[in-house]
Amino acid sequence: MSSSQTTGQLDIYSNSLHLSLPSGLPQLSSPPLVSLQSLHLEPLHHLEQQKRGSANRQGRQGFEITVVAPESPALAGGSVSGLPRSQSESKPSRGKVARRSLYSCYTLYFRRWRYYEDRARRNLRNRAYNIFMKNRYKKAMKKVLRYCAELEFDDKQPDSFQQVMDEVKDMLDEACEIIDEVTVQGVLHKNTAAKHKDRLFIAILRGSVKKGLIQKPEDPFTPAWKVIGYTLPECNMLREPRPWQLPGWKSPWMLKREWEKWRKLSGRK
Repeated sequence: MSSSQTTGQLDIYSNSLHLSLPSGLPQLSSPPLVSLQSLHLEPLHHLEQQKRGSANRQGRQGFEITVVAPESPALAGGSVSGLPRSQSESKPSRGKVARRSLYSCYTLYFRRWRYYEDRARRNLRNRAYNIFMKNRYKKAMKKVLRYCAELEFDDKQPDSFQQVMDEVKDMLDEACEIIDEVTVQGVLHKNTAAKHKDRLFIAILRGSVKKGLIQKPEDPFTPAWKVIGYTLPECNMLREPRPWQLPGWKSPWMLKREWEKWRKLSGRK
């Protein structure tokens, strides 16, 4: 095992290391990527400040770098681009699914260096409720939109427009009622709810016109629910209290404290 020294320049802003390897190391077609943990860095002096660029990028330092070249091409503790993966000891980067799992409920609520403050806890609680309510009407809308997509683009050919309305009426009623409920609970604005309903009616009308089951209206400003002859369900809902406003509700932190107390008393790990 032989060691050699060379000098390089470390850019702390772009998080990159620019160096030229000595002649003893293998020559690669692409620039080597060296792990900083495997290098011995000793500050020499401040280089001359760069005249160009912003003032924040002017402070750069020079380093004396000791590179240890073992018998294998890969550096000790580091990795070199262009070598087979078996020779590189660097850890593989996390996949997309693993990165998304970091935002799961357990990580969101508990895996922090300290607990959330009261205001942050209220924001998390309200956000979770809004997401739950929005997912309800989105799932109901997808049923209608999926049927309309099959009607417009697939080989589905109903006998008449009345058959289309008979097949989609139950799903359309359910979607409209859920949208009304979410709006009454204060999660959706009433104008946004009207746009979502109109989107469903236009999708039914567009698919029926393409199949030749109904004629396109001459007036483009005629509401789609009037053209298809649909009667919207009447909404007589009142705003109900939030789950945390009801007696007996417990937050995730309260449940975790109870679980930890039970685990301690039962002697389980």
